[in-house]
Amino acid sequence: MNTINKNLIKTGFLFFMLQFSVSCTDILDTTSRNILTDDVVWGNDDGITAYIANMYNQVVTEDMAWSSNETYLSQFTDEAVRSYTWGSPNNNPFPDNFWNWWGYGQIRTVNYFLQQMESSTIDADLKARYIAEGRFIRVFHYFALVKRFGGVPLITVPQEYTGDNIAELQVPRNTEKEIYEFIRTELDAITGEGGLPDSWNAANQYRATKWAALALKSRAMLYAASIAKYSTVQINGLVGIPEADANFYWTEAMSAAATVIDSEKYTLYRENDDKAANFQNMFLVKGLHSESIYTKAYTYPGKSHYFDYYNAPQSFKVDYGCVTNPTLQFVEEFEYVDGTPGTLKVNDPDGKPIKYANPYELFNNKDPRLLASVMVPFSPWQGGTLEIRRGIVLPDETKIIASGNYGTGENQISVIGKDGPLNTGDFTKTGFYIKKFMTPTGKTTYSTNDGMVIRYAEVLLNYAEAAMELGQNADKALVYINDIRDRAGIKLHNAIDLEKVRKERRIELAFENHRYWDIIRWRVATTLLNGMRVKALHPYLVWEEGKNPSEMSYIYLIEDAPKEPRTFLEKQYYHNIPADQRSTNPNLVPNPLY
Repeated sequence: MNTINKNLIKTGFLFFMLQFSVSCTDILDTTSRNILTDDVVWGNDDGITAYIANMYNQVVTEDMAWSSNETYLSQFTDEAVRSYTWGSPNNNPFPDNFWNWWGYGQIRTVNYFLQQMESSTIDADLKARYIAEGRFIRVFHYFALVKRFGGVPLITVPQEYTGDNIAELQVPRNTEKEIYEFIRTELDAITGEGGLPDSWNAANQYRATKWAALALKSRAMLYAASIAKYSTVQINGLVGIPEADANFYWTEAMSAAATVIDSEKYTLYRENDDKAANFQNMFLVKGLHSESIYTKAYTYPGKSHYFDYYNAPQSFKVDYGCVTNPTLQFVEEFEYVDGTPGTLKVNDPDGKPIKYANPYELFNNKDPRLLASVMVPFSPWQGGTLEIRRGIVLPDETKIIASGNYGTGENQISVIGKDGPLNTGDFTKTGFYIKKFMTPTGKTTYSTNDGMVIRYAEVLLNYAEAAMELGQNADKALVYINDIRDRAGIKLHNAIDLEKVRKERRIELAFENHRYWDIIRWRVATTLLNGMRVKALHPYLVWEEGKNPSEMSYIYLIEDAPKEPRTFLEKQYYHNIPADQRSTNPNLVPNPLY
């Protein structure tokens, strides 16, 4: 290949201008509008940086904005369900097209970049830094593949079809362990001398640093260790990692996390005394802050996302909306601030529903992260109130749940709240909407809040999990978990164990696309999700004749959400390698049970 398509450079150039604020106008002014030659691109810092920007743009970071067909990973877990009755998840997100959409085309882009950089004439130190960035991006691609498919073909040079070399292009799968070893050694290499920098200037703040690579290593090695401990080696190691390797990978994860922690480069975000507001605002800050380790930038126009558009509550939406509905099971995982279990107080000791004059009071004294992550019934939102009402309970305990109005004159009220819940349409199916990442200042189609791909709290959790698995450094693990709980505003633990670490991870990282991969790597999805009936929390207005509805009380009933019980099959721990890929490359052995 001796030319680069103009559209590729143009795309990278635009993204680069938006994200790194460096001008490449000299290239566009002095080069043909049809092609950019290798000499111009690879011998010019601006051209190289534009290409790097395009590579960053292709990385499967799985930040909060990452979805397919308005489907988010939380909807494949016990965190949430999808409100829409169409396009429902099947517990195996993007099973057949990930390889085609986000796989080897992007890896080839990086491999070509690394090949060309070897002969680039730019400054040697700058070249080394750029090569390290390319290797960081390539690791992200392979990590996205290995956690879906297990072992995949490891290709580190750009393949070229010459007309008679089909056989050499049909690369067989490497083992899952070999891919994780590649990830480990690559990240070790680029965090050493001459690799990624400790930091960038403000104009380049979204680029990868040494600490981002170490944090990514702590995550990837945690996954490798879990696979080694909890999975089974199959098809000669193409999936699974020998159990004897588990402690090595736990140690590598803990060591990488410790290096980030001991650097004192990062702290948990604490900018607001209001614990709920602090946690909510952390995800709305533009640019980096004390907890941001690796963040994906969004801006409008040019590169925005649709998280608000797809997830806004019914009466606050632009068009689509309502898609992610947190489950009651998840909501009750949030403890009370005194550390007691989070079961909601909907019934009195005799089992009768408690009447709440102010129904929002049901959530008093819950972990502040709940009200920062989930919109509960009657939450304040965008200058209004989330009106979630399933129906009316009459004095004889008859329930009215039909659409329409009830009462007369000024005492008339709609039976169903303006924000649902309803079993049909887009309304919430559980009584809850997602709040984390949502813009609180008004309706919007195009969202621009940045996506924290890796943040400091995850590194603390990675360390604590690895320490518990290894049975060592429990004192440090306790300190790190309590740092997170202190920031949240809930009672600190006196002792720590693996179950507490996993629960803290579930709460702290909710909706950040960790839960799906956690229950996969722990091999608990087949138990946790099979036959799981999603529960909903339904507020009912208790009718009192002669009163205005605003003076009436509410009760809460726990009922089944209108969703089929969850299923998760053993084979779904790995995704299916696409049939079209296996037909063109007979060396791609299919995954078990496919």
